[in-house]
Amino acid sequence: MNKCALCIPRPGDTSSAIQQGYIDTLKHLGWKVYCCDPKTKLGCQKFIEEYGVRLIMTHSRFGVRQLPIHSINKHNVSVIVDALPLNDDDMSLNGSYEFAHKDESHILQEIESVVVHTRIDSHLWPVYMDGWKSNGIDLLSLPVAGNVLRALPPTCSILTDVAMIANFGHRQDVLKHLISPLFDRLDLLGYSYQVFGDEAWKLSGITHNGQLVDDGKKMAHVYATAKVCPNVHTIEQVKSQICLNERVFMIPLCGGRQILDNPMAADCLGPHCEIASSTTDYMNMVIDAIEDETPRYGRVRSAVEHVAHNHTYFNRLVELFLELGLGEFADEAQAEGKSAATRHCWGMDARLSAEERGVTYEEETIVG
Repeated sequence: MNKCALCIPRPGDTSSAIQQGYIDTLKHLGWKVYCCDPKTKLGCQKFIEEYGVRLIMTHSRFGVRQLPIHSINKHNVSVIVDALPLNDDDMSLNGSYEFAHKDESHILQEIESVVVHTRIDSHLWPVYMDGWKSNGIDLLSLPVAGNVLRALPPTCSILTDVAMIANFGHRQDVLKHLISPLFDRLDLLGYSYQVFGDEAWKLSGITHNGQLVDDGKKMAHVYATAKVCPNVHTIEQVKSQICLNERVFMIPLCGGRQILDNPMAADCLGPHCEIASSTTDYMNMVIDAIEDETPRYGRVRSAVEHVAHNHTYFNRLVELFLELGLGEFADEAQAEGKSAATRHCWGMDARLSAEERGVTYEEETIVG
């Protein structure tokens, strides 16, 4: 099988980090990856027949519409689809039009090698995803993950009390009722913070630094050098236990300590997460984390190791390749994922050890 893939991006900032995680990991595994929107079946067919694409990663709605079924089956192309809710009442979980087209299941039934996955928790499938099952499509439950290839910070030395990287344009209720009161309290107590995200921060009156343009190290640096990183979901995500955001995995992978509002995180992180039960509890836990003077190194190392070995996009690709019957690629992803996790843990340990000893960490420069 030719290691050439096409990733059809799903619109929206929420999905871009997830897509980047898969793209980075495929490239690390030696795949040539085209990331673009062909817009039509003919455009997608050109990638298959002229560029040798043999793996397509796409999504519900317009991503499925672009799939040229005859060409896909003729050239033994495998297809991975990130599915949205499909039900008789067009019920969605994350806003208007966040549901699949009615005929998507019938289109995908015609493809010989396809896996349909969703980050929506399986307890919601009977209501929101029933259209897939009733039309003969099996779903794979697949949470998001951490991008271990972009998670190694330059240093782990604490530079600020609190750090957040988040957009709130789509969840201003959370900003108003939780985040704004939290940062008012931080200001009152004189604690430092740095914030990155959309203009909703500015409208709330909280000083922010705009969007973080990540070059592979900036995000990791922000998370690793703060005493605590608050992480919040939408109200509906918490209330209905829909899914987890990528920060759940990325913050600990980078060496950060997070306070969460979503109990679902315990299923993946176990003892490596701290979950608040109310708004008041959340604010108190953030303040307690800032004022916690116990050494953090053991806790950080343990969380880094857990996520690096269990919840990266290498792990997710192993599951996807196995579902597609591509055992050789699954084995490769598992082996490379283990190596990447080990290297990451070594790198984090070196940085944490330097901080423990009170010395400046300097990366080795290999000349050759």
